[in-house]
Amino acid sequence: MKKVIAILLCAAMAAAMFAGCGKTDGGSTDASKVNLTLEEILEKMTTEVPVEFAAGTTILDLNDTSEEGKWALKSYTGLDNADDILEALAFEPMMGSMAYSLVLVRVAQGKDAKAVAQAMQSGIDPRKWICVEADDMMLAGSGDIVMLSMVSSGSELTAQSYVDAFAKAVGADPDFTLQ
Repeated sequence: MKKVIAILLCAAMAAAMFAGCGKTDGGSTDASKVNLTLEEILEKMTTEVPVEFAAGTTILDLNDTSEEGKWALKSYTGLDNADDILEALAFEPMMGSMAYSLVLVRVAQGKDAKAVAQAMQSGIDPRKWICVEADDMMLAGSGDIVMLSMVSSGSELTAQSYVDAFAKAVGADPDFTLQ
């Protein structure tokens, strides 16, 4: 009787292990999802690479299809529409003409994060500020998160420092980086 119970327990444990390792809906594994909020990632990144100026976080309203909403999406992310993303936030200076932008987006399930990053890269305007330009730009992706960093090369901050901070915040080397 003890052998039967032991065999049944082993079978149940094996079944539980295999069930826990299966794929989720849509064919993507849980490993492709970063289990942090965009705000948590931003906080970790700005703790790692602090800024010396007053900056604020803007959470983009992806449902705002007004001209202002479309402008905000394009200005912060470089994207023409929000079809491929679930959420986005931007961290930028609150005043002054400083070429600095840190943007995080969560890519929709089933969408290619690298393709979203490439669309962001080709659509973003590094001269969106008055009289200044961001000439140091990098994008990185990890799982379902894409990070865009733009800074002026004249500052102490570098886009690479934000890629490194992003990797540390999500706990893994980026799946890709774009310059």
